Amino acid sequence: MKRFIIDGFNLAYRSHFAFKNLTTTAGLPSGGVYGFMTSTRALKKRFPDFKFYVVWDNEASNKKEVYSEYKANRTPFRVDLPIRDLKDALKCVNIIQVEVPREEADDVIASLVRAPEDFSDISDNNVIVSSQENLDYVYTSDKDMLQLVRDGRVIVISPKVGTIQEKSYDEEAVKAKYGVGPKDLACFFTFRGDSVDNVPGVPRVPSKVLASLSDKYKDPEKIYENLEKETLTDFQRQSIYNFRDQALINSSLISLKRNLLYQTTEGKADPEGYQKFLDKYEIRALSAVSYVELFNNDNSFLTREGPHLKTYSLFDGE
Repeated sequence: MKRFIIDGFNLAYRSHFAFKNLTTTAGLPSGGVYGFMTSTRALKKRFPDFKFYVVWDNEASNKKEVYSEYKANRTPFRVDLPIRDLKDALKCVNIIQVEVPREEADDVIASLVRAPEDFSDISDNNVIVSSQENLDYVYTSDKDMLQLVRDGRVIVISPKVGTIQEKSYDEEAVKAKYGVGPKDLACFFTFRGDSVDNVPGVPRVPSKVLASLSDKYKDPEKIYENLEKETLTDFQRQSIYNFRDQALINSSLISLKRNLLYQTTEGKADPEGYQKFLDKYEIRALSAVSYVELFNNDNSFLTREGPHLKTYSLFDGE
């Protein structure tokens, strides 16, 4: 099975700021949903043989509890209404949606694409149907997701942002960019930090040095155990030592969870329902019928039932 997995909030956030001046005649901001839906349509046309998934953050608060400054530098925007409407619209299109309460989409995606050999810690009470033949494309600008890259199984597509062009990452591309492979990225980012998420890094220690240590030892604790053996300047060694408490925090923020019990919903083809969404946001560049048909001509796909407690509608109770 081939799946195209979209980091939902990531795309909604970028779409909002790309089209932030678009509003309906009633003053309802429409740019975010317009950008989201036109981008998704373009991707489906490029990747017609893939079953599409959208994975959402769900009141993601766990990482804020670990580090209060996590993502504190992000420009806020009002998401409640457009996200609810996007979820309803995707249900009308029958794009599969996935989320886990209080968790970020990146950890949910990590659990969704985990390899069959990773399932050994899941209870027999959960239904697992997986195949080595799975091919997953993950669409996100979140570089933490590059930890998931596996040649022949998981490719991360980083979208065009400003002057930065779209790029597809296999293991070789990850290694070329950061100096470490996907499996060592969590260790590397633990020390380098991530300015996008407001996660600090070791001050004034070159990335090349951090990449070399991460490639060699694979784990922050092992780096500290062997730091005295390494050829470093006194300043570099002391900086890394002084960073130890923050490194423990960073590691818990950056390392992806792979065993979440995720919840899924599938809708049904509903052009009339989708048209109501388009009318609400006064989006005339899309045809409800053709849009729904585009995403529902793939009946041959078999949906993998991942580890989950139960399947239910994301829209119950709304």
